[in-house]
Amino acid sequence: MLFWRAEATARIVYVTVGDDEATNRTLVRFEPDRWGARHISRATPDGYHLIVAPNVGIRHHLIFQSLDPPPPSAPLTPIIYWDAWHAERLEAARSFWQFASRPRASARPGIPCPKRHPRGLKIAYMAWALDLAASGVSERDIHRAVLGEPPSAWEDSGARSRVRTLVATARRWRDGAAFRLLKPPRPI
Repeated sequence: MLFWRAEATARIVYVTVGDDEATNRTLVRFEPDRWGARHISRATPDGYHLIVAPNVGIRHHLIFQSLDPPPPSAPLTPIIYWDAWHAERLEAARSFWQFASRPRASARPGIPCPKRHPRGLKIAYMAWALDLAASGVSERDIHRAVLGEPPSAWEDSGARSRVRTLVATARRWRDGAAFRLLKPPRPI
């Protein structure tokens, strides 16, 4: 497993499956489907990994000691190592336990994701090309930045007219044609 930041490694919650009578009364059991969040899992040589993402930007990364997933409804117990990252590990375990002990009723997010515009990428390229043209960049450099390396025969190629059309269309949209985006797309 490779992490680029030490804080990400410190936020991992190491978990074991409890089996004695004291842990059977725990509030947190292995029920990822009941937790109401997106989750993904994978078995690796260092244990069974489970990543639970209740919201955008929030992830709980659990590593179980066994290579196989725990049985359904098995009580979970955190293992918090006493090292330089003890405070971060304790906070990560507390955060996950707080989430898992009060699962959401539905796995769906509260707000539906907005629909993507069918020409969203082209509109983004037009805005980028317009910004480059406004700052005085040559057409060849606009092609290099937005579309890739221009052909060697630049003056006679269709790439030059493609960039000119892209910038001209972007200028038209800037000058008022962008209001068409507010209307729903026409059915084909």
